[in-house]
Amino acid sequence: MQKRDEVTYTSLIAGYGMQGEGHTAVKLFEEMVNLQIKPDHITMVAVLSACSHCGLVVEGQRWFKKMQSLYGLVPRLEHFSCMVDLYGRAGLLNKAKETITRMPYKPTAAMWATILGACRIHGNTVIGEWAAEKLLELRPENSGYYVLIANMYAAAGCWNELAKVRTLMRDSGVTKSPGCTWVDVGSVFTPFVVGDTSNPYASDIYQALDGLTELMKDDGYVASNTMVLDGETLEETG
Repeated sequence: MQKRDEVTYTSLIAGYGMQGEGHTAVKLFEEMVNLQIKPDHITMVAVLSACSHCGLVVEGQRWFKKMQSLYGLVPRLEHFSCMVDLYGRAGLLNKAKETITRMPYKPTAAMWATILGACRIHGNTVIGEWAAEKLLELRPENSGYYVLIANMYAAAGCWNELAKVRTLMRDSGVTKSPGCTWVDVGSVFTPFVVGDTSNPYASDIYQALDGLTELMKDDGYVASNTMVLDGETLEETG
């Protein structure tokens, strides 16, 4: 290209970040600023997101600090959201908590869900319960958030607390829709729902799935013990 601008580099940075090429994304950002092309707020979201997805904590911290001191860009809610995600993925949950409590914006439900998901992965039920309380204050009707909370307790082996989540969900009248996948069958897309037997080929489909499961087990696949809420029942999933 004869001319490159912030849009050109932002597109590349975002693309490499989504593909897990965080180091390349950061190098492109550095190339951009070395060419005296000033980044904008969208560019900073792209580079911070790339750092988050690739575990580049130090780089993410550095560019978050410099976006205001060097480029005069006041961090927005989405930039703080990237930092919460960065710390959460890296297991720095206290840093994530500090970021979300000190930022000059009201946290979104998605940010609380990010912390909650990180707590499940890293086994921190203390901060997880704190995030869960904040999350349900904002979105008490969202069944997916109850599943996040239940999965956190399941991963930590806290079965009594998991049962309480199930009871709270039932008492609040919140139900979870069954898992659904849209399958391309050639000319159309058709829904495939968990436990559905309405398809005339249901018996053949489940027989094929059972066969695939056996093949995976033969290759060393071990089912997860994570329990998830599915309506009124607790169902083990792989």
